[in-house]
Amino acid sequence: MGSLYLTSASQGVATFVVVGAVALLAAVGLWERGSYTLGILFARRLHLTRLTAAWLQAVGLGVLLTLCTLTALRHGGTISDGDALAELFDGPWLPLFVGTGLVALALVRVGRRRVFLSQVPPRRAVVVGATALCQQVLERLDRDGHGGLNIVGIVEYGAAPRGETLASLRAFYGRTVLGGMPALLELVRQDAIDSVIVALPWSAEAAIRDIVQQLAASPVDIYVAPSLEGVTFSGRQVAPIGGVPMLQAGQRPLQGWRAMVKRAEDVAAAGAMLVMAAPALLVIAAAVKVTSPGPVFFRQRRVGFNNQIFEVFKFRTMYTHMTDADAAQQTRKGDPRVTRVGAILRKTSLDELPQLLNVLKGDMSLVGPRPHALQTRACGLPLEDVAPNYPARHRVKPGITGWAQVNGYRGELDTTEKVIHRVNHDLYYIDNWSLGLDLRILWQTARLMISDRNAY
Repeated sequence: MGSLYLTSASQGVATFVVVGAVALLAAVGLWERGSYTLGILFARRLHLTRLTAAWLQAVGLGVLLTLCTLTALRHGGTISDGDALAELFDGPWLPLFVGTGLVALALVRVGRRRVFLSQVPPRRAVVVGATALCQQVLERLDRDGHGGLNIVGIVEYGAAPRGETLASLRAFYGRTVLGGMPALLELVRQDAIDSVIVALPWSAEAAIRDIVQQLAASPVDIYVAPSLEGVTFSGRQVAPIGGVPMLQAGQRPLQGWRAMVKRAEDVAAAGAMLVMAAPALLVIAAAVKVTSPGPVFFRQRRVGFNNQIFEVFKFRTMYTHMTDADAAQQTRKGDPRVTRVGAILRKTSLDELPQLLNVLKGDMSLVGPRPHALQTRACGLPLEDVAPNYPARHRVKPGITGWAQVNGYRGELDTTEKVIHRVNHDLYYIDNWSLGLDLRILWQTARLMISDRNAY
């Protein structure tokens, strides 16, 4: 009886520990993916993909931690506790936990959204401004969501294209054309609207000031949405600086806890990979040394974080007298400069393994935009000329592998389109970083090491 009681107590403690760990990991995963921002918490969309990814990441890490704890307990001699943990994986417990946990999270989100939306009716809004910019604002709101606003009408302020005016129209993009500023002020006096969106270009300072002054004494929210046509700032948002609202055209990614998590991931994974790959490193080093004269390693200067120059380590894959320190000539298929062993190393990406040392040094990360050599060109043009947003890649540490590489954009930059696609994928990674995304990229990289037509 006493033994049975101890077993039940041990299993109860084990269950509490596992569930508590998974709950904590789920909270961290949801926070890491930005799911706790007010815009996401009370959005009309459920964001089920983000919710599912965070939950599966939490359960996966929880299971991994449980297995590590089980192994430690067995080796430590605490067999009963280890058996209690092992019993948790018997039967349908784990899949039921995954399914019911995800359903519970979704129901909580749905319930909170319904309560919020039922208590807070949509705010009635009017867009006032130039015709073309009103069109941009409406298209953006229709595409990305209205953020709790119900656009009830349009007020023209400024010239319309092709000489036509909104005053001659009854509707514009499905919204009623209300007329000019007098009509807007009358609606405000009747308490018929709650918000006003001013859509005018940056240069229309006087017009913006005039509209704001006319509405200053009115009980309405006023938003200024200047034209952003042609502007590709990352992470635009309004941030108060000293009480003054500023348009945040860019921000430092991976700061605070996110930077600490990223660095911990790099150190732990790179250290473990170096230990596990040590025999392979010795074999590769011997093969490079025996098959062609010259050093085992090749060092090349590349542009890294914050445009700093650093030396990247690789296994030498070219004949020593043909190496190109600054990559003035990119490697191409059938390149005569590449040795026979080098061709195998490049095909399998094993020549990149010494960059784990760069990761431990802090020059690189496991995952990030691939660093380019100083003289890298595309069709004879500097990469900055091909893609104007190219320097934004340097806001984070470069990586051994990256989102662009696992999506097929690696190898020779022989067209401007390849540069643009690579940069766009790198910027997507920077703006959407998460631990789960890193793990996904590492998994896909491992698969590509077996077969990748773009590796040569």
